[in-house]
Amino acid sequence: MLFSKDKRVKAGNLELVSLHIPKTAGTSFRNILKAVYGQENIVRFDIKIKTRKIDIESKPFERDRLPENIKGIHGHFHYLDLVEQVNVPPSAKWITWLREPSQRVLSNYFYLSERLREELDEERKGLNILAKMQRSLIEFSRDEINRNRMSKFLAGMDLNQFAFIGLQETYEADLKRLAGILGWNSYPNLKHNVTSARPMVDPEVLAEIRELNSDDYRLYAEAIEWRTRNLNIAAI
Repeated sequence: MLFSKDKRVKAGNLELVSLHIPKTAGTSFRNILKAVYGQENIVRFDIKIKTRKIDIESKPFERDRLPENIKGIHGHFHYLDLVEQVNVPPSAKWITWLREPSQRVLSNYFYLSERLREELDEERKGLNILAKMQRSLIEFSRDEINRNRMSKFLAGMDLNQFAFIGLQETYEADLKRLAGILGWNSYPNLKHNVTSARPMVDPEVLAEIRELNSDDYRLYAEAIEWRTRNLNIAAI
């Protein structure tokens, strides 16, 4: 479904667009944004991959403009889907977090596996569904939808369009840097959705995961260069 410019959702008061790639400190960061800007002024904003329908706070959104109080959106959406459906003001600041690609895949897989175990509660119910139905790590990783996800989310966007790109590996330092960029006086340092200890991963499996995510490794290297370049500029 294509949207002409005059039919896109209007978002005149939008100041901040936080593009959340799965398993890159997203839940923690959304709650920090809500604490800084106000609970009602930052909303979870998702565009479903298959239907490309917009959800706000997990509910379908079908209006022609965002509520006036919304200053920032944070959620899962591809860059191209967002700009096609929402008239983002040129002044809005774009931010995102990235993560070492293979570690992002591992975190995604083990997090989903953990959630599935919690939902099924097999031990209490006397079930044995997981052993029969759950995909292995490498099967999950080979699925096209799980490959190069960071690159897919950011496709069509130049890294220089971002006001901020953070790396999960340097989360504390980057969060402090972002606070300076956006003029935050203070902010809470929150952490959510931390996956419990993982089993060891076979080195051959890990090597294949790296090969399967070659686009993401190129993107990650570019992001490291972007971060270094901007840190150097800030130091001048």
